[in-house]
Amino acid sequence: MTSSVKLSVVVPTRNRRDVLIPRTLPAMFAQDMPADEFEIIVVVDGSTDGTAQALRELKSPCSLRVIEQPKGGASAARNNGIQAARGNLVLFIDDDIQCSPQLFRQHVEAHSGLEPAVVYGSLSIAPDSPESVLKYANQDWYRKYYENLDAQNGLQLPKDDYLISNSSLPRQTLISCGGFDETMTAKEDYELALRLWKAGLLFKYLPEAKACEYFQKPMRSVLHNDGRTFGETDVVLSRKHPEYRPYSALAILGKLAERNRMRRRILSALPVKPEAMLDLPLWICDKLSRVPLVRRMSRQLLGLGRGVVEFRSAARKAGSWQALESEFGKRLPVLLYHHVGPMHPGAIRGLTVSADRFERQVRWLAGHGYRGICPADWLRWRNEGKGLPDKPILFTFDDAYQELAEFALPVLRRYDFGAAVYVVTGQLGGTNAWDEARGCGTLRLMTADQIRFWASQGIEFGAHSRTHADLTSLSPHDLSDEVVGSREDLESILGTKVVSFAYPYGFHNQAVDDCVRKAFDLAFIADDRDEGLNHLQTDPHLLLRTMVQSDDSLFALRFRAKLGRYPLLELRTRLDELRGRAALRTRLRRAANSAMDGNQS
Repeated sequence: MTSSVKLSVVVPTRNRRDVLIPRTLPAMFAQDMPADEFEIIVVVDGSTDGTAQALRELKSPCSLRVIEQPKGGASAARNNGIQAARGNLVLFIDDDIQCSPQLFRQHVEAHSGLEPAVVYGSLSIAPDSPESVLKYANQDWYRKYYENLDAQNGLQLPKDDYLISNSSLPRQTLISCGGFDETMTAKEDYELALRLWKAGLLFKYLPEAKACEYFQKPMRSVLHNDGRTFGETDVVLSRKHPEYRPYSALAILGKLAERNRMRRRILSALPVKPEAMLDLPLWICDKLSRVPLVRRMSRQLLGLGRGVVEFRSAARKAGSWQALESEFGKRLPVLLYHHVGPMHPGAIRGLTVSADRFERQVRWLAGHGYRGICPADWLRWRNEGKGLPDKPILFTFDDAYQELAEFALPVLRRYDFGAAVYVVTGQLGGTNAWDEARGCGTLRLMTADQIRFWASQGIEFGAHSRTHADLTSLSPHDLSDEVVGSREDLESILGTKVVSFAYPYGFHNQAVDDCVRKAFDLAFIADDRDEGLNHLQTDPHLLLRTMVQSDDSLFALRFRAKLGRYPLLELRTRLDELRGRAALRTRLRRAANSAMDGNQS
């Protein structure tokens, strides 16, 4: 006989009898869906409060099944519920969630299409939840989270968090993907979502399917237990799903100032738990949670404490603080050069660095521990968290001038430095026509044979468009021809994948960005206003570079390598402007005095 059950509702629980039985289940029994079309499966995860016995004594208007298991966690409980389910659809509800009367029906109706989907509704905090700082904090979090989903028409993975409670999907899909990863100590729902997203499953937001959480989690548990498990999980998730790495809480390491990194390093090494000092202040704040000022203060304290716990836990999981920094905290300065060699008549002076000066710069960087890498090395680190030296630096050369092969690339290889050269593929073996059109001097460009040779020597080549056009001024067809065409040209020369692109003149807009994102894994801008160091959270298609000036001293180079910019250059430019204004005022004053003297005579 075929079962009429359409929906199996899986509820994992552990020692929550006082919430599950008087609040959660009555709301499920009151659904407006026919009682024979759904079942409730409560998986009791090693409870010691008599939950299972109390459930068996309930008089339920629908099918209520109780499964007991030794304590194994929510993932194991949900997996057991999936295996036991008789419905084609499985809806997950946590044991402290109160459903609206239409919720079951809304989920079933949302799956009426032929394509398998993850359907997820909305959550809020039950107004009658006990007063606490976390009640108000979670209210704000839910509000902002769903406002964001509304604004962007649903979930955007891997950027957004995913919540399994009040989510439904086909049982067969869950079984096929292997269900929940039971080794995860936290974020097991997000990890499942990543697997389903990468498999191409549709995610469907159902804001009208509403449920509320009766929140009563103690502050101490959120600080200590959640902090520990979330820290461990961020390391595990990042290794299992590289797409998550830039969105991990640990990715902030690359943005932190040195003093803040040092503070976290010291705290992670302490033999005692520094966060324990916050227990009493947070308890006091909880008692005064109705006061808005106290709530703001307590959130700051809790955020501080959670950060300490998470980073200490993550460092242990990674093996050490040094290992954690190596995996998540690398920073990359990218130096931008154009022409290296002698100054030619009509050449743009600011774009030429002499050969002697260039060699001194490479020698200084090598002597101070820097190691030159290629864009593919940075891409590998972004994806895997390994493979970079302690102090990486990237040399990039726009336009692929032929004299690089004589004055720059041999120097880099002598010091075992990698680098990237960006080629205008429509001008191979020709000249810098885009500069000549503006009346600038002529410089020869590298040939296909030179590109192949230096690629075999460890120099990486990237695309720089076909004609060095202003990409922001082109039609969609011409834009694709410049961007995608330059990649195809270069790949036909090299016989390998080309991973990076440099925007001509540094010009880009949304249309250009979208085109480049589809064609390349990485892309570099060249805008003095955006100088700085690259890190895990830097947009891989808007990577920052600092342009080395023709008269840069080693002092200036030190700043560019350390900060990704030369702050004194701005000061010098400002001083030059002031001197120019002063000189102009002096000339005007002299002219005025001369005119007065002439009138008097």
